[in-house]
Amino acid sequence: MVENLPYKQSLKTGALLASTAGFVDSYTFAFHNERFASFQSGNLIQLAINLMRGHWQAAILFVVPIAFFLIGSALNQILKYIAVGQRIPWEELSVGVEIIGLITAAILEITHTSSMLVLSVLATTLAIQADTFSKIRNMPYATIMSTGNLKTLGATFTNGIIKHSSEDFGKARNIGLVILAFVTGAAFAELLGRWVGPFALLYAPIAIGGVFVLVWQDHAVEMQKLK
Repeated sequence: MVENLPYKQSLKTGALLASTAGFVDSYTFAFHNERFASFQSGNLIQLAINLMRGHWQAAILFVVPIAFFLIGSALNQILKYIAVGQRIPWEELSVGVEIIGLITAAILEITHTSSMLVLSVLATTLAIQADTFSKIRNMPYATIMSTGNLKTLGATFTNGIIKHSSEDFGKARNIGLVILAFVTGAAFAELLGRWVGPFALLYAPIAIGGVFVLVWQDHAVEMQKLK
């Protein structure tokens, strides 16, 4: 039953994660030379194009977020190893590190630090997010990009029609809300970036702070069961 699922798989969690990813990628694309913090397919395409055009310095700009996204994925496995060894919730540790990373990136942005450094921190933190959260209501999904989610939306909605399945329609609704949250976050980044400039990036740690609260509730429930 949906009621028994952990908070980390809830629609609230999925929406907050997706809106944050959409927000950050939209912000970096708009204000950091059309680079992405999490959408590495876009960075790889830009890298390939610049290499073929002989624009070596421009190509390096796209290598950095790609490299630090890989580092973030590796770091999250280390966090998982530490969490298991110390018997602490892995998701809480990962989200806590992500919040610290996002706050750091926001401070660097506000103080007009190197764009390369800001992108490096953001790519690392969003890789941690992508590696930590992979299911919403027992259904695989992605929090940092929408290609796979769009495929899932099309498949589940069509199956709902063919099979007259309320379960498939429910899955389509859930993934559709995640996609909507991603797009809303992306639009909000453009609006907020124009309004408050670099301070806009503070939205990201605030949103992930909400995720931390939800994940902490999972831990609280588990502790209550042990009493």
